[in-house]
Amino acid sequence: MDETPAVTRAAAADDAAPAKERGAPCLWFTRLPLRELLEEIRARHFGWLRGPLRAQFAEQERLAECDEGSEPLVSFHAVLNHAQTPVEVFGTLAKRVIWPLAAARRRGKRAMPLPFAAICPEEGFADAWIDLFLGDCVRRGTLEEEPLVRRGWQRQWLESRPLPPALRLRRSEADAALRALLEG
Repeated sequence: MDETPAVTRAAAADDAAPAKERGAPCLWFTRLPLRELLEEIRARHFGWLRGPLRAQFAEQERLAECDEGSEPLVSFHAVLNHAQTPVEVFGTLAKRVIWPLAAARRRGKRAMPLPFAAICPEEGFADAWIDLFLGDCVRRGTLEEEPLVRRGWQRQWLESRPLPPALRLRRSEADAALRALLEG
């Protein structure tokens, strides 16, 4: 008889990768509560999506991908699985991959209720961070696609990532924009 608690078995099954071209799920090195972040994003901006959003890290083609299903799975590339990756990067990438799914599932409406910039004021900071810290290992395509991750990303993963003053300023600007949206 399997003595593994049902909660542990459910959590392991919850994070299992689908049979898509993706590496096995990775252990988490980030300190951020990504499942809670995804749930907050879903509840605040995409309330018509039912059920929880699941999260995992995996070796895959893009920085973030979303597999549709009854409980959508947001996969972040393993290069982001780092204690110094900012929450704004995860939030922006999650919003970008959830956006098309949410638009497709919005019943009776053609357009999203708000433009993307209104739900993602931190996008400028996140893109600047990606360009600065992952620029050598990502290749940007069209605006609709997340950047592709190149081979050799492991070198980028090993490097320390202190935040330079220019990015601290962008983070402050994003925080001010978010504060204004929440207050107004």
